[in-house]
Amino acid sequence: MSANIENPIIDLTIIIVAWNVKELVEECLLMLRHSSDTLQKEILFVDNGSKDGTADFVRIKFPEVDLIESPTNLGFIRANNLAYEQTRGKYVLMLNSDAFVFKSTLQDTINFMDETPDCGALGVRLVGRDGVLQPSARYFPTPFKTFIRQLGFDGKLPLIGPEDDLNCDHNSTRECDWVVGCFLLTRKKIIDKMGYFLRDDFFMYNDDSDLCLRIKKEGWKVYFYPTDVVHLGGATAKKMGPTIAKSGNQIEKYQIESRYIYYRKNYSILKVVSSYSFMVFADLIEIAKTIIKPKREYKFRDAISHIILVTKIMLATKFGNQRLH
Repeated sequence: MSANIENPIIDLTIIIVAWNVKELVEECLLMLRHSSDTLQKEILFVDNGSKDGTADFVRIKFPEVDLIESPTNLGFIRANNLAYEQTRGKYVLMLNSDAFVFKSTLQDTINFMDETPDCGALGVRLVGRDGVLQPSARYFPTPFKTFIRQLGFDGKLPLIGPEDDLNCDHNSTRECDWVVGCFLLTRKKIIDKMGYFLRDDFFMYNDDSDLCLRIKKEGWKVYFYPTDVVHLGGATAKKMGPTIAKSGNQIEKYQIESRYIYYRKNYSILKVVSSYSFMVFADLIEIAKTIIKPKREYKFRDAISHIILVTKIMLATKFGNQRLH
């Protein structure tokens, strides 16, 4: 895959992080192997402490891949950063192990980046195996938009934009706020200038919106490009099921923690307080509904537990200024 010459020129570095999803890793890497591009590329694969034999499988079946083994699960963000230290490509693609490219995907997206000098980051049209469209070209989150979504009114209120809009044109290239990290293509020179790839404060979640926001602050644009990539989604979270069952809703804890950190690092402590207040307000509304209609599925104690959870995480992170994981 990489050029075997002295001081090779690498067009593209692909970073893949996986944890206990060997069956998906095989499909992901096979699709890359069958790509019809003419690019000089390297694939950096981080095995994030898997116990299912992923590392040995990749080493034997995909010798063209540069394998990086972590003895423990570093989390998605820190594992990507570990790989980034070895990148040599002009372009860097963050690709999930449950995201599968087509033959022309890599060449088409790199060509677009070459032809669009103001493009700092690029995402694609994400679809499931059934062809159903997934959120792909997204809007930056705000505490109020998240609140509206929690109430079930996302995109339904005038003058208030949605967090995602699946009804917009997904058949043409356009600018957007941020693109999903399961396929996120950027330029190495931008990352090197910013000083770091993904924010280490995150363990999971918000890394892609944070990266796109920082790229935009550097004066670059983020584009949605209308070519399909199949994305299954949630593969790692499903594998974490037994852990989640033992420690409560760990995924939700990661999400809340990352949300606070995202707002604190990119905006201010006021955004963190606003995010917390809107989450509590949404729970209080549900509590009121439960009192009025006691037979509703949303239980009173669930809302109380959620208020306690978001409060504990806000205090533990020192209002989004300190990571917990």
